[in-house]
Amino acid sequence: MTIDVGLVGFGFAGRVFHAPIVSAVPGLRLRAIVQRSGDDAKAVYPEAAIVKSIEELLAIEDIRLIVIATPNQSHYGLAKQCLLAGKDVVVDKPFTTTYQEALDLIELAKQHRHLLTVYQNLRSNGDFRTIRKLVEAQRL
Repeated sequence: MTIDVGLVGFGFAGRVFHAPIVSAVPGLRLRAIVQRSGDDAKAVYPEAAIVKSIEELLAIEDIRLIVIATPNQSHYGLAKQCLLAGKDVVVDKPFTTTYQEALDLIELAKQHRHLLTVYQNLRSNGDFRTIRKLVEAQRL
C-alpha cells in the first residue's frame, strides 16, 4: 500500500528535510507540493504536482497525509484546515505557537479520527540520546 503525501512549503525545511525523507521512505509517495512562488520544486521532484495553494492540494483526493513545513505562525491554521478536510497531518516543529492551539488540534484530530504528529527529526541525534540516558539514570 502506498500513501500519497502532500507537502505544504518548499522553503528550507520542505526542501532539505521533508521532501527528501518522504521520497526515500518505502510506501510513501510525494504526490504534490505547495510552492506559492517559484517552480524549482518541479525540477527536483518532477513526479509531484506543483500547486500554489492549500486549497488546490486538499482538492487532490488521493492525498492521505499532509506534511506542513511552513513558517511557525501558520502551522495551527494549516493543520486545522487539513484535519477538517479529512487528512492525516505531520507538522514541522514547533507544533504550534501556543499551548491552546496544540490542545485544539489534538482534540480535533481525535474527534475526526485522524493522525496528527510533530516532526521530530532530532530524536536520533547523539546529544538527544545522551540527555535521555541522563534523565533515565536520574543524573539530570
